[in-house]
Amino acid sequence: MVESEHDVSTGDARFVLSANSSMTRRQITVFLGVAGCVMLGIAMGFTALGLWLVLPFSGAEWLLLVYAFNISLAHAQQREVVTIDEASVRLEKGRDRPEQVYRFQRAWLVVDWTKPALRGHPSRLAFRSHGKQVEVGGFLAEEEREKLVRELRQILN
Repeated sequence: MVESEHDVSTGDARFVLSANSSMTRRQITVFLGVAGCVMLGIAMGFTALGLWLVLPFSGAEWLLLVYAFNISLAHAQQREVVTIDEASVRLEKGRDRPEQVYRFQRAWLVVDWTKPALRGHPSRLAFRSHGKQVEVGGFLAEEEREKLVRELRQILN
């Protein structure tokens, strides 16, 4: 998802890029609780029939599901903020706060958009300047990345 703010009078702009997330932390917690109850109920039914070995595997399966959702949630919280002013472009990457900050001189910045060699693969958007290259919006959908490239090039030119 791309949220943008433009100041027409100064030419400054700010883009906040975030991954699309279909579930909130609360929804994931509710889902995992319901899935855990269903899995426990099925495992207890098999245990009552004497097939007790199903119980630890059901627990391991639920723990694996929790682990997978935690990884997915961590990726969904990823944010990138591109700030453009009259002299520089700043890119901040992180989850809750900026963990990496990159600064570029606006006059020397190249917005490099590489289309994929194979159909169906994602394109790649990067900022390049003075031998330094940083990927931008790797988690965005293809249409969002294309729109971002157009807006960035329009503002920077």
